[in-house]
Amino acid sequence: MRLLSYITNFGDPYLMSLLAAVVTLWLAATRAWQPFAAWTICFSAGVSLVAASRIAHAVWGIEISALNFAVVSGHSMLSGAVYPTTFGLCAAQERPRTTHVAYLFGLACAAVIGVSRVLMGLHSPVEVLAGWVVGTLIAGVTLILMNPSRARAVSIGRLPKCDTTLFAATALALIVVCHGKVVPVSAWIDNTASGVAQSSRGDVAGNR
Repeated sequence: MRLLSYITNFGDPYLMSLLAAVVTLWLAATRAWQPFAAWTICFSAGVSLVAASRIAHAVWGIEISALNFAVVSGHSMLSGAVYPTTFGLCAAQERPRTTHVAYLFGLACAAVIGVSRVLMGLHSPVEVLAGWVVGTLIAGVTLILMNPSRARAVSIGRLPKCDTTLFAATALALIVVCHGKVVPVSAWIDNTASGVAQSSRGDVAGNR
């Protein structure tokens, strides 16, 4: 169980949100506006989908019993979006084949994190698969749009924007330093939604 916990923490919202922020800032700094817009919009939509599924389940009990599906796995969605995008950007100045390999490696890491969620009994396979697919699509769209932008090299001082060394070093440092720090976002959403639902039911009952 300790190993599973160690693996699953690589997909915790604390680390994922910081890496996502670094990706966002890097795309903006390199003026890769199309992938920046795609990443920002799609990632926000993915996070909203996860939150909406948790709220819908906590407040109204919405689920698909036949598939054992109640909520979209946040760890799977976040890791599926962030790791392939991060590794793909790290290899962005290399040959396209290297970038593709980095992207696939990120997907594999996200898949391992998803499996750990299932083995820990925190999500069903369908919930993990749903999150992983959403994250994969987000990363895929972003990296596809990155291709035309990689050829442009506009300098920031002495550092070419296409040189991803600084980005890679920052991402690696965050992974090393922030791994193990946990933010119980899912529990907070569930508790808040449940509290709102109970309050609403109490108000309805009081008005009768």
